Amino acid sequence: MTTAQSIPLTEEELEQLEELLVSDEVPADCMNMEMLDGYLAAIVASPLPIPVEEWLPAVWTAEEGEVGFGSGASLQKAIELVLRYYNDLIEMIGDEEGDEEGEAEGWQPFCYAQGGDDDPAIGEEWSNGFEQGFEMWPSEWPDKVGDTSIAEALLETILGPEEEVAVQPDTEAQLAELEEKGFAVQHLYQNWRALGLPAPEPVAVSAAAGATKSGPGRNEPCPCGSGKKYKKCCGAD
Repeated sequence: MTTAQSIPLTEEELEQLEELLVSDEVPADCMNMEMLDGYLAAIVASPLPIPVEEWLPAVWTAEEGEVGFGSGASLQKAIELVLRYYNDLIEMIGDEEGDEEGEAEGWQPFCYAQGGDDDPAIGEEWSNGFEQGFEMWPSEWPDKVGDTSIAEALLETILGPEEEVAVQPDTEAQLAELEEKGFAVQHLYQNWRALGLPAPEPVAVSAAAGATKSGPGRNEPCPCGSGKKYKKCCGAD
């Protein structure tokens, strides 16, 4: 049986997700599409799988407490699209065959075009998202890996050196830098598999896809991932 998690997002659904993340239907500090892409790339590239209930709440807000959605329907749709996007990234980043150069086909880091001088640099929000996802990695991961030299080199490519460096001045250089970070994410994922560490598993999203428009029952766990009852979180009056 085909389930929601096995269906890749269409272009229309990707646009819907992008628009939903910056709409009034989600919390004001919800991640936008670029930050979400970087965040989920870090979650997928973690040396050890991170449970969805640990990483999902941070997508909506960095604040603790109640999460405000416009409606039960918007909550369900947001969760469905984010989880399916996560599943898509597992498949694309983990593509073992790749193209002629061995890179995964079909995935490059998502970024917004720079529209003005006050806009973030190309890839800046992606990098911020990856850093947030990296902070979710289990603290014991170096002990599981043993020799961390390869991982540390790849992480330096993605996260940058500890000291401040100047932002690349032109669009072409910024895009090339972001592309290099994407390659490092793929190699990081492949490095864990070569070490025999478990790969992340796609998450089930059919329940969210088939939920009623009114949202879950008020005494059921909130599907946003907070761990609270729906009536105490997104379903609060």
